[in-house]
Amino acid sequence: MTHSDSLASPAEETTGQSLEPPRWLARDTAYMRYVADVCSTPQGRRDLRDGLNIRRLDESWRMMRHLRPRIPNWGPDATLAHLAVAGLYAHQAANPTTDRTTPILYDPAHGNLGWSLERAVRQGVLREDSTADLLERVARQRRLQPALALLHRPVTRMTAAGIPVSWPRLLRDLNGWPKYRTQIADAWMQSHYSPDLTRLTETPEEIPA
Repeated sequence: MTHSDSLASPAEETTGQSLEPPRWLARDTAYMRYVADVCSTPQGRRDLRDGLNIRRLDESWRMMRHLRPRIPNWGPDATLAHLAVAGLYAHQAANPTTDRTTPILYDPAHGNLGWSLERAVRQGVLREDSTADLLERVARQRRLQPALALLHRPVTRMTAAGIPVSWPRLLRDLNGWPKYRTQIADAWMQSHYSPDLTRLTETPEEIPA
């Protein structure tokens, strides 16, 4: 497993064909495409929305019927990351009974979570001072579950307001969190505080696991 901080895909539901991701993000994008496919049915979307409740992820049986074969056996943190991102995606997925648009799950114009948070502040969805505090608090979390608990509400607020979130990128970052927390948090902060330099200030494209 490797970790990377190049640019990735949005949360927007739009029509058209998605661009192919770079090789280092291909597995995460493939997983999110499967999640999007599950969300294309009303029952699938309802089942995956169980992941919005962080406390229920330890007994996420409704999600597991869809996702278990797609989650790699990398340990409990990887399982938690895959379930949490699927739940957050399902929260903002288009209603399959009324919207038949195809989600685009990779766009090189969109950056990491810090990039998304900066746009949320710029558009008045989140406050600048509380977002800065959020980034610092998340950076201090050595364990994935408390980090997810802090990110849950701002991510759902952003996606409800139409702010792009790169789901494959977020999944990759959360998978790498326990080991690469410092590098990931630093990349998020650089993208948040210097959004116009995101392409130049990302961490190295691949960090060995």
